[in-house]
Amino acid sequence: MKRSSYSTYFTSISLLALVMLTSSCSQPGERVKVSDEDSGEVSQRSAGDTQIIMLPGELPLEMVWIPPGSFLMGSPDEEQDRSEFEGPQYEVTHANGFWMGKYPITQEQWQAVMGNNPSHFNGDNRSVELVFWNDIRDSGGFLDQLNEACPGYNFRLPSEAEWEYAYRAGTTTRFYWGDDPDYTEIGDYAWYLNNSLSYTHPVGQKLPNAWGLYDMAGNAWEWCEDDWHNNYEGAPSDGSAWVDSPRGGPRLLRGGSWSSYPSSCRAASRGYYGPARLFLLNGFRVVCDMD
Repeated sequence: MKRSSYSTYFTSISLLALVMLTSSCSQPGERVKVSDEDSGEVSQRSAGDTQIIMLPGELPLEMVWIPPGSFLMGSPDEEQDRSEFEGPQYEVTHANGFWMGKYPITQEQWQAVMGNNPSHFNGDNRSVELVFWNDIRDSGGFLDQLNEACPGYNFRLPSEAEWEYAYRAGTTTRFYWGDDPDYTEIGDYAWYLNNSLSYTHPVGQKLPNAWGLYDMAGNAWEWCEDDWHNNYEGAPSDGSAWVDSPRGGPRLLRGGSWSSYPSSCRAASRGYYGPARLFLLNGFRVVCDMD
């Protein structure tokens, strides 16, 4: 695991609708239910609206609507604990919204799709960890198996720009709960070095961000689609993943983990790791672009 220049080390249901189907997975659009819960009708989507997708074994996967919009990616030069890897700031525009997992993929969800559990810290509702990026993305990996079991959703890893946009949820502060300069609030939102007791915890136990996403800070670093770049010079401004050709370098990680210093849980904090290397800090969540 690589260090940032300002960290000692890098490692540092409210179910809105549930319709039983005869197949193992729900079909696109069949479980969309938004704000007007009592009317029985689906209304226009708003940030934080939820869709439930059933995995094999009728295990729910909750997805949250992330609306279209623009934001400044990265950190300003004067941000406390900023790393040189987090700039220069630049505007990213997501022309279309997308759905993102309300929680990181859990061990029981991985088990339902893959038939095994590679994790070190065992627990059905804990984030899966000890997974290669390649275990997720390669042919026959988690995403292939998930898309085969649940066709029509086009599940994928988030781009780094999608991940940060979703983390921020409209905020411009160091964390999605504020700047927290003395780190007095972080314990309400994240499992990190000072409160984790050196292991992961079940997802959803800390407070969510404004769009209803849990564990975006701490607990487990989250893989993104992108290749690692040392700064944002030349980065795409449309929110797509920044991928080299040919691919050969490390992949992006975001959010910090149970072993991270609080500075690594900031919105702009970045890390990287080899796609075929195992580490018990790394998990992931999925996104999709269904209508």
